[in-house]
Amino acid sequence: MEARVREKTIKVFLIDDNRFFLESLTFILNLKKDMEVVGTTTRGGDALLKIKELTPDVVVVDMVLPDRDGLSLLAEIREQYDIPVIMLSMYEEYRNQAIRRGAFTYLVKGEGLDQLYHAIRKATVLDR
Repeated sequence: MEARVREKTIKVFLIDDNRFFLESLTFILNLKKDMEVVGTTTRGGDALLKIKELTPDVVVVDMVLPDRDGLSLLAEIREQYDIPVIMLSMYEEYRNQAIRRGAFTYLVKGEGLDQLYHAIRKATVLDR
């Protein structure tokens, strides 16, 4: 008898100040069979507690948030958790800083969803 292997669902947590963008991205990612958005927030201050509660496999962070910048939030997440962080922003100019501060990758909004899907899957591969 053949054993059925169940694929692991990647738990994603999204942080972006634009509620419409968050809802749209949540809908789109949840259409993927191997991904599930387990939580979202529009504020950086809420993020750390929610990450602790929800234990996502990967976090996607915007650069501009109403209560702090994405780079400082990235640093806090990396200090407290062993979770890959994907930066997703409209601003190309922060790429090098984000990578230096520990971002798994930095994507610019509008580059295409396939790049985001690929980055999420790659960030959550064992032995990264």
